[in-house]
Amino acid sequence: MPLIRTVLGCVMRHGLDADTFLRDLQLENAPLHDPSRRVDLAVYDQVQERAMQVLNDPALGLHMGEHSSPNTLGLLGFLLLSSPTLGDAIDQWMHFHSLVSDAEPSRLLPQGDQALFEYQFPRSTPDCNRIRAEFGLVQMAKLAGLMLGGTLPVTEVRFEHPQPDYAAEYQRVFLGPIRFGCPHTAVLFPAAILRQPLPSANAGVHELLKEEAERQLLHLDDSVSLADKVERYLLRTLRKGKPGIVQAAEHFGMNERTFRRKLEGQDTSFSELLGQVQLRVARRLLLNPALPIDVIAERLCFSEPSAFHRAFKRWTGQTPSEYRDSQLKR
Repeated sequence: MPLIRTVLGCVMRHGLDADTFLRDLQLENAPLHDPSRRVDLAVYDQVQERAMQVLNDPALGLHMGEHSSPNTLGLLGFLLLSSPTLGDAIDQWMHFHSLVSDAEPSRLLPQGDQALFEYQFPRSTPDCNRIRAEFGLVQMAKLAGLMLGGTLPVTEVRFEHPQPDYAAEYQRVFLGPIRFGCPHTAVLFPAAILRQPLPSANAGVHELLKEEAERQLLHLDDSVSLADKVERYLLRTLRKGKPGIVQAAEHFGMNERTFRRKLEGQDTSFSELLGQVQLRVARRLLLNPALPIDVIAERLCFSEPSAFHRAFKRWTGQTPSEYRDSQLKR
């Protein structure tokens, strides 16, 4: 809901009435005041696309990011702000990201004396993907600057989508080199900044907020089935290597036999859930023509590209190349 309110903030800054905007979309205003309330991705799509239309602003994502604040992320925003270092804040973001979305976790990668923050977001239509990529990177750069007491020194900013007509807006917002059509949406910056003490750090507040974030995360998990929890677990861990069933069972505090039985009781299995997660991630990655298929196979922890080809063909009836071609022609 805080993300929906961010869109409404853009609408209201242009003198439009938020209640009228919501009524036109057949949405209610009252739930917006509950920060823990979640909405389906299709609803978020609808709100973003409509806002882009009524404001006639194709750069909506950039402008949303410019006007974002820690409150945009709710509890998580203030937890990041109170972190001792930027590296700690990014760790908290990756651990607690489920509080704001069901996307795959973002990740931080060393690149020599640079650090690469690879940003993940919920995927849907090309317009919404572009808006979320813009909003997310501007928001994170702005929040990082706020934590550092200045601005984040950006070495390079990378986007998956093609260069839009309003590319000059990116340069104005980021003050650094921008690349489009990249394999990932990411920002590159000096790694030394990760260890720099933050003037906004507050150890006491940080621990209190962290306890509350853990409580909310547990409550979020309580509302879903074991199968859903396993899917979230697999999305988080697949980037580090394919987890085995014993490792997964231990994560959920069970032995392998009990773990298998509980999943069978929900008409699924560990291998089936792993395949579903691999397919979900594969479909997203294949939409990026700049990402080679053998790299995708490696990211999904297949032993070799041919194994990925066989699995994808079994899941969808198409080869990865056929799927990519069919989607990019739409």
